[in-house]
Amino acid sequence: MPDHNVMDPGAGTAAMGRAVPPRRGRLALAALAAAGLVAAFLLRGEIAALLPRPAPAPAPPTAAGPPPVLTVAVAPATVRPLSRTVTGDGSVVPWQELVIGAEAGALRVVEVAVEEGDAVRAGQPLVLMDETLLRAVLGQAEAAVAEAGAALRNARQDLARATDLSRSGNAPRQTLELRDAAAQQAGARLASASARREEVAARLAQARVLAPADGIVSRRSVLPGTVTAAGQEMVRLIRDGRLELDARVPELEMALLRPGQPVRVLHGDRVVAGTVRALAPTVAADTRLGLVHVALPAESGLRPGMFARAEIRPGDVPGLTVPPSALLFRDGRPAVLVLEGDRVALRPVATGRRGGDAVEVTAGLAEGERVVVSGAGFLGDGDRVRVAGE
Repeated sequence: MPDHNVMDPGAGTAAMGRAVPPRRGRLALAALAAAGLVAAFLLRGEIAALLPRPAPAPAPPTAAGPPPVLTVAVAPATVRPLSRTVTGDGSVVPWQELVIGAEAGALRVVEVAVEEGDAVRAGQPLVLMDETLLRAVLGQAEAAVAEAGAALRNARQDLARATDLSRSGNAPRQTLELRDAAAQQAGARLASASARREEVAARLAQARVLAPADGIVSRRSVLPGTVTAAGQEMVRLIRDGRLELDARVPELEMALLRPGQPVRVLHGDRVVAGTVRALAPTVAADTRLGLVHVALPAESGLRPGMFARAEIRPGDVPGLTVPPSALLFRDGRPAVLVLEGDRVALRPVATGRRGGDAVEVTAGLAEGERVVVSGAGFLGDGDRVRVAGE
């Protein structure tokens, strides 16, 4: 009897060759679809994590309260005297520079007795020239004077004898007149010879060039052996060794200056005390600058040609002032905050002189107006303030 549990090999093969039942295939497709949905969901989450998140919506604005009222200190603009300084610059020059030249020409220089920088006294020899020719001419002139003098004495003696004879009637009047004319001619010849001698003596004196005044030699333009020409420059002399600064100042400030005012002269680190000696009567038309002659002391240490700056102090001049702490700089210009009621107004101003505790205001402010001197840096135009102590 055949066993029902043994599978027929042919039957098994036939069973494997048949199609899968429909219900089992639908279950497999459903599982695959579910796995795809899960993978897509996971992939979408990773992409969303990589994308930037949108910014949160801003909170609705809240109503701002009134700005706080600052407490400030104020001070009135007042008129007070301020020291004023007029500034100028220029070159150091001699007070008087004497140009000494040769009066006599065609003379040879035999000695130059000074060097540049030497201090000389009035009458001291500077340049000596050859006197040989002039002394010979002077000898001739003196001989001519002696001859003319002898002729004059002889003529006067003849005139005296003719006068005596004329009185006694022994000489005609014509002889007396001739003797008188001869005496006058002899006197004229003597005068001419004397003048010639004086001329030669003067030329001889010109061969020795002397210092006309005390001073310092600033230039020597001649050397031994030079044959001079009349008027040729030989030596320059700084009279009395005095120097001064020719300072150029603006024309509008010339009216403040007077002779005798103190001057502070600056040359590098050197400070020299000077004095205004004189003011030039004219102003340069091209630069509108006036010239102020500032006398320098003998021990200034400055030399001609140096460039220096002068600070001239004409004295105290009244001006409208405010404390330095009241000044602000807005848009590169000075300004102040002026108190108007319980608010401040920004007022541009123009400034001038500065003192230790005051600044001059030349425009933009009136006397008595109160300006903020404490806390101004935290305020703007139109801000409300409270005045300390009020």
